[in-house]
Amino acid sequence: MSARLREILTVFLAVATSALADVRILLPDSEAFAEGDGSDFFVETTMPGTAATPDAILRALLAPGMRPANPTLSTPFFPDLLRSSSHFEGAGPLAGYFRGARWKGTTIVLSFDGEAMRYLNNTVSIQEFVKGAIEGTLRLNFPHLKKVEYEIDGRIVRDWDA
Repeated sequence: MSARLREILTVFLAVATSALADVRILLPDSEAFAEGDGSDFFVETTMPGTAATPDAILRALLAPGMRPANPTLSTPFFPDLLRSSSHFEGAGPLAGYFRGARWKGTTIVLSFDGEAMRYLNNTVSIQEFVKGAIEGTLRLNFPHLKKVEYEIDGRIVRDWDA
């Protein structure tokens, strides 16, 4: 086999393999959270897809039809998570409030509509489930990521209630 043909095959196989690869995600395990001390309750799993940007990964992660490879894990981006809080009434899926993600140096800025605060600025445990899954997934896929910022209606939020 010629060196050129070997090179072409190697590139083809690399592209084909990455196109079939699933996206690594981090989701909370509700049982581990309830039974444990509140630490180490996130589990790495995968979701179908080949997203390569923060925006694409989060759109897939937050999508109502997203099903993780491990069905015992929670997808904390839907109104049923809020059922026990005062933020439940009229809430939609978090995906409906997501506007996009962009890099700012080694920081990813996540942009949301103000209604996302139902999820992002709720009780400590809800915040841990939601932000932990989002930030953990981003860190799995972008190891050079240093910081995640949340932009709500055009303003960076640094102070959270809980």
